Amino acid sequence: MIQSAIMTTAWRMNATGTGVASTEFSYGAGHVDPIAALNPGLVYELDKADHIAFLCGLNYSSKTLQLIAGEAITCTGKSLPRNLNYPSMSAKLSESNSSFTVTFNRTVTNLGTPNSTYKSKIVINHGSKLKVKVSPSVLSMKSVKEKQSFTVTVSGSNLNTNLPSSANLIWSDGKHNVRSPIVVYTYSG
Repeated sequence: MIQSAIMTTAWRMNATGTGVASTEFSYGAGHVDPIAALNPGLVYELDKADHIAFLCGLNYSSKTLQLIAGEAITCTGKSLPRNLNYPSMSAKLSESNSSFTVTFNRTVTNLGTPNSTYKSKIVINHGSKLKVKVSPSVLSMKSVKEKQSFTVTVSGSNLNTNLPSSANLIWSDGKHNVRSPIVVYTYSG
């Protein structure tokens, strides 16, 4: 929860570099704002089971999982690593010149005020060719610690193989701005 609060309240960096040095892969979620992190509004929560499902989705062996978790682990089903309930969203695509659609599933927990309404806003970063849709686009939280899920669908085509394409999802209730970076990338070779 603390990691989520720090990431989602960070200021977006205005990178001065070029190429990959000017992207989220260089500066992460942004510049930390410790005061804003004390009252983040919404957070993305993770527990041990979420991390294990993520590692299972990456095809970690049972032996490796046991070393990490400290207990015997059996993977059940196939979880997509991109669906880890993490404050940022990232997907690597295999081809740059084809059309694509990628879906991310997330759940947020309200740490703000009861009876608050968060509206989604998408900010496409300079040079990005992404189309992003959030469903539902409005989250109405009736109580503190209430959880609600949403889906982010990212589509596009003809990505630059040298630079990731990115956008930001911002949930706002007028007081809190909960920002999540979205990055889609491909590399040839």
